[in-house]
Amino acid sequence: MKKRKEGIMFQSHIYLEVRILISTQRKAFILGEQPVLDIEVCKKVCSLLKSFDCSFLKTVHYERLKSNLNVPESTGFLGLSVKVGENGIIPIEFHRRQKLIKIEEVRIEEDAGRLAHSNNVTKMDYTWAGYASVCIKTAADFELGEEAELFLNELRRRIQYMRLTENIPIETLIRCNAFVALARYPKKPDYYVKLHNLNSFNFVRKAVNAEIDRQESILSSGGTVISERRLWNERQNLTESYKSRLSDSPENRQFELLGNVKPFDMTKVLLELSQEDLTDSSFGSKVEQPAERCKRLCNQYGLVKVRADFICDDKERADFFEKAVSFGADPIMAEHWISSELMKLLKRTGTSISQSSVTAERFARVMVLLKAGEIHSSIAKQLLQYLHEKGGEPDEILLVNNWKQITSKKVLLPLIQKTISENPRETEKLRKGEMAPLEFLTGLIMKETNGLASPLVVKNLLKKELNISIVYVISMGGSICGCCTKDGAVAAADGRVLKTMLQDIDSSIHYQVVQKVRMLSEEIEPADWAALIAEIASLIGTGTATGIVVAHGTDTLSYTAPLLFWLFSNAEVPIVVTASSKTSDESSEAKENLHFAVETACKEKQGVFVAFGGKLLSPVNLKFERPSPDGFSNWNMKNPIYTCEAAPLSGLFNSFLDADEFVMRQVLREAANRMLVCRVYPGLRAESYVKLIESGISYIFLELYETGTASMRNGDYSLKPLLTKGRKKAAPFFAHRNSKACLIFQVIQQAAVCGAKAQCQWDA
Repeated sequence: MKKRKEGIMFQSHIYLEVRILISTQRKAFILGEQPVLDIEVCKKVCSLLKSFDCSFLKTVHYERLKSNLNVPESTGFLGLSVKVGENGIIPIEFHRRQKLIKIEEVRIEEDAGRLAHSNNVTKMDYTWAGYASVCIKTAADFELGEEAELFLNELRRRIQYMRLTENIPIETLIRCNAFVALARYPKKPDYYVKLHNLNSFNFVRKAVNAEIDRQESILSSGGTVISERRLWNERQNLTESYKSRLSDSPENRQFELLGNVKPFDMTKVLLELSQEDLTDSSFGSKVEQPAERCKRLCNQYGLVKVRADFICDDKERADFFEKAVSFGADPIMAEHWISSELMKLLKRTGTSISQSSVTAERFARVMVLLKAGEIHSSIAKQLLQYLHEKGGEPDEILLVNNWKQITSKKVLLPLIQKTISENPRETEKLRKGEMAPLEFLTGLIMKETNGLASPLVVKNLLKKELNISIVYVISMGGSICGCCTKDGAVAAADGRVLKTMLQDIDSSIHYQVVQKVRMLSEEIEPADWAALIAEIASLIGTGTATGIVVAHGTDTLSYTAPLLFWLFSNAEVPIVVTASSKTSDESSEAKENLHFAVETACKEKQGVFVAFGGKLLSPVNLKFERPSPDGFSNWNMKNPIYTCEAAPLSGLFNSFLDADEFVMRQVLREAANRMLVCRVYPGLRAESYVKLIESGISYIFLELYETGTASMRNGDYSLKPLLTKGRKKAAPFFAHRNSKACLIFQVIQQAAVCGAKAQCQWDA
């Protein structure tokens, strides 16, 4: 990280010393006439080195740390150390950029105790002193505390996946020293401040960043940073001086060679490791690492990357997920319920997933019942809680407690009629278009049925009994929601413009305007799409919507409409997207299109539609021709398509109704970041796009010349090197001969990022 103050630019240099207690059962060295390195401990460490791509030292020499650690003699601590590997690499990803952290050396040592904090008192804990520990020293490749935290988490995951430690929380076995320095760019530092005994990854991040700020403040004011050891004060959010240091280079730790002790021959250990059939149940280089598993879960089960990262962050959690899927759970639904409801239960009781009575098979059965509609989400939550607290089998618990979902109209209708007659005031409000009483009346019926009635069925029956319907109109900006300024420009307005245009609509239609964003169409970005998707899913999930209208701008409607189609084309509520080429104070176009969209939302039962210029258009293969009342058309489509039962992302939507806006934002941002749309022209230099592929672009859409041709000569202006590089990086190319095809291809990209294998149903 480079910081500039008053013309001076400083660069931070940070390296870590990480110690991991890899055994609470075995000492690192076997005592005898001469100390001997424990072979089983050595095997564990060597398997870890393989995952770092470290170079092994075939002959290792016994050394002793020169500094006096003052460890009690009763612990049997010898202070021995052996260097077994060097020059490894661990990649981390920060803000979508991969960074390679060099592992300078790896040593097998004895645990020397650790700082323990209790009741505002800090003292040394020597419980595991002398037991096997591995010390990993990195190069000064870190620039921020966040990078150090990412590195430690990656290290934790690898140790978990390789099962190198006993059944003790891995976080309690890792402690870290961080060495921090600033230097004028591009010089190297001539000092390092040691942040001592940081025993949480969170503390490492905070302490490093606080120390960077402290040193920058001193250097910027002309002062000198003193080389010393400092401790992290969490309560005051700062580092405090602990001890001075005599030597402050990265080579600070000094060892003396024990020349009278026979060196340890690593050849035998390495030979045994290479011959073993290393499986997931053991440790070794063949164990599937977290990053590999995350990628596989995305491809195999259709998980979005941000959710796959969460599942794979803990090996027990990832194993649980895959077992649940093998027992019949829907992958998307299982991931959603693990990351939400199951994690809440585990956190509340302070238990791990393996300690819970909710086994993968029982969890899968709950998911199967939920997806089949035999129970609703409230019963599913109740059932998981019962399983976690008391155990048992889901079907037996449902039978004994009579937790059967009530969906029968014959059973529910008398209760609904009784509730309506007993609550005339709320009923009258509902008839006038207020939707808040619907939740109140539904709650009364849920209470009457002990929570067993299906909320969606209850709401639908209430609406039918009272003959009410409501259309939600979501304001997404553009001219239809805007106004014209004095100089003739279009300015973004709010939902009040829509309310004004809907004042004289048919009185039998009840509507509610939802203000989502205030912007022009060309200003839309992935986060806005995420907010829209979450809002639509929420409105459908409440059961109050008869239809949903999205008032949108014209410029980017052709992008939003197909995205909504892939997500909601088989939802039970129709979604109508509309727009206007002019504002409502310029012409009647905006009002006419809005009224047409609302009426369509009332009339249709299912599907995604585009209502524009008095015509209903399909949301796919939609082309924006010009800013006029007839500005949109469908190309290459004989019959407009509004629904699609097999749409790739509709399954994602059907798996859970509680859309997570954060997840959708990450999905759409990732889609945008991985996509490139470019036009082929005579001066196109392929090398410019090759650099983009190397930076992470993985989907490329090429608009060719009108006849579908492009140069493949050997030269600077040929597509040949671009295609060759893309093939090596597994980046697919989609070629087309005019801009129309971009619309459907962008939708395919969204589906691909979500893990769905989308295919173009309507060829360009």
